[in-house]
Amino acid sequence: MTPLLKLSTLLTLILPVTAIKNPILPGWNPDPSILRLNNEYYLTTSSFEYFPGLPIYKSTDLANWTLHSYALTRPSQLALYGTPTGGGTWAPTLSHINNTFYIASMTRWTYDPVAKVWPRITWISSPDLETWSDPIWAEPWGIDPSLFQDPVSGDVYLNLMAPDSKETGIWGIYQCQVDLRTGECIDEYRSLWNGTMSHTASARPEGPKMFMRGSWYYLLIAEGIVFFPSAVYLSTLFIEFGLEEGGTDDLHRASIARSRSPGGPWIPNPANPLLFNGAYGFDNLTVQSTGHATIFDTAGGDSYAVYIARRKVNGSSPLGRETFLSPVTWKDGWPVINDGRPVLLSESFGDVPDQRSPETWVDRFEGSALGNGWYQLRTPYTENVVLREKGRGVVFRPNVYSLSERDVPAAILRKQTSLNMTVSAELLPIMSDLRPGETVGISVYLSEFQHQDLGVRGCAHGTGMCVYTQLLKNGTVEYKEVELDASRMDCVVLHIRAEPLCYHFGLSVGDSRVRWLASIESKWLAFAPPGWFVFEGASFALFASGNGRPWSVGAPEVGFRSVTERYFEEIIPDYDRWE
Repeated sequence: MTPLLKLSTLLTLILPVTAIKNPILPGWNPDPSILRLNNEYYLTTSSFEYFPGLPIYKSTDLANWTLHSYALTRPSQLALYGTPTGGGTWAPTLSHINNTFYIASMTRWTYDPVAKVWPRITWISSPDLETWSDPIWAEPWGIDPSLFQDPVSGDVYLNLMAPDSKETGIWGIYQCQVDLRTGECIDEYRSLWNGTMSHTASARPEGPKMFMRGSWYYLLIAEGIVFFPSAVYLSTLFIEFGLEEGGTDDLHRASIARSRSPGGPWIPNPANPLLFNGAYGFDNLTVQSTGHATIFDTAGGDSYAVYIARRKVNGSSPLGRETFLSPVTWKDGWPVINDGRPVLLSESFGDVPDQRSPETWVDRFEGSALGNGWYQLRTPYTENVVLREKGRGVVFRPNVYSLSERDVPAAILRKQTSLNMTVSAELLPIMSDLRPGETVGISVYLSEFQHQDLGVRGCAHGTGMCVYTQLLKNGTVEYKEVELDASRMDCVVLHIRAEPLCYHFGLSVGDSRVRWLASIESKWLAFAPPGWFVFEGASFALFASGNGRPWSVGAPEVGFRSVTERYFEEIIPDYDRWE
């Protein structure tokens, strides 16, 4: 850790918290599940095809969060080979049962309408939130699982979203009592509740979270709709509005029911939906797609809900689904989130909103391993990235795969956490020319279909070295390259400037000013191609690739000396209106 990072951490600990401001976890952190242990809070989110999986964040005040650890760190826990974007591990739920921590989640390896490879549910256990077991495979299939221990009987139940059958595929909330050691159901597998929306093949009652308060059991779920329009119409929706097919659409909401027993019958809240910013207009408020909530109490007895939402910026959401928090009050035995009002970005909880921008973050790769916050795509089966000794940078071992392949490229990624920031990456000196197909660079990455690249390569149509940009727009490619001065290859810095509506790509050499080479609208990082799913948001990637050919024998060593993220004030309005 650098002195700057140490000082930043110290200031976070000693400065008074004046406000909790949304989102509490900026950048894509969907499907949050929170657990309080005395005066500490632990929160985990979906990780999809990224490795390591299931990040665990920690806080003592609900405002300041640190990335504490990961739950899935071994191939035996998370075997993602050839998994498409949007597959992988979703919707974890943290539980504390019989003095042991559990995370229930599900993994999906592919989308195949013929084979129908359904998501598989697992749970892992830990004595300390640090070391996690290999998975126990549950008998039922489905998504969004959660484990609930009845505080009265001590029985443990698995709640999940599942289809009624493979043939009809009408989804609902199901339950069975389970054996935690084997994953088997040990009593009747039953339908619990189908939510408040029309119970058809397009309805998605999901994300069940069960808890007990007083003498009532509560079942809190998310609800939404999967749209099935034509491919042409889908493509238009995705490009213009950044919609996702399935997952968290603009109809996403939270609803709740209660019962006198964990198995029902369930009485819906007459004031449902409990949380639904879309009620105020899909193209109106910036905060949309609110849902997948967990309600919890602080040590002082206050109630809060943690949930996902998207910040719509001119109709699209390049950062994906982020983690939000709102206060909860109780009326007539029912929870009320945010006093029943819409969630606004300008709101904060406390006396004076803290408007300070995050501090500059620098990574010089000085440790013995990559720091928390770096990910790879899918489960690595070779060592693609190594750290130099004594903090001299990170070196790639490039392979044939690029960011466009559904494999494990030589790349490391960090989530984009601000709509107004710059990431700058200084290349290690490149001691001889690369071949035309060999590249090293940085990217703003959403999926194998959507990533915008800036890098250095052997010039495509001549000799020497070139800096290039490659921008992807719905299957089309905009490519540009500019020749570099070979004598200056020891001090090249690549820059991506992220703004709410645009990404800019540039280069600086030595002490020179940044030369901006290309730009692209941010909406191109916010949608899925027709027939595919993207549930993540944008990340920044460092990569090197042979682009279909093995890295040539005798090619120079490539990598990065350091990475710097600079943050600027976000001025995002409550209403999605941009001139």
